[in-house]
Amino acid sequence: MSDTSWLDNPALKNLDARKLAVIVELMNETEGKPLEKTVPAIMKANMKLKSQNLAFTQDETSLIFDILTRNMSPEEKTKFSNLRKLMESKAKGFRK
Repeated sequence: MSDTSWLDNPALKNLDARKLAVIVELMNETEGKPLEKTVPAIMKANMKLKSQNLAFTQDETSLIFDILTRNMSPEEKTKFSNLRKLMESKAKGFRK
């Protein structure tokens, strides 16, 4: 059975229902998966939001990464953090 305790986070209380649905789908899809399987799921979630003319804010993105890494080992968290920085720098390049 999956751990849904992250849904109790107060930051999710006023989140747009469409965004929350994408987050729930992302968490279900990535639970127990290695980092290599998580990255494509994150990209898929972002594409889904874009198709609805939505985007995660920086705070929402940070919250998602916190939720995604809650059960990772310190080594996995470091890899994930480095990957996140890379993804953010590439995203900034696309926005210029």
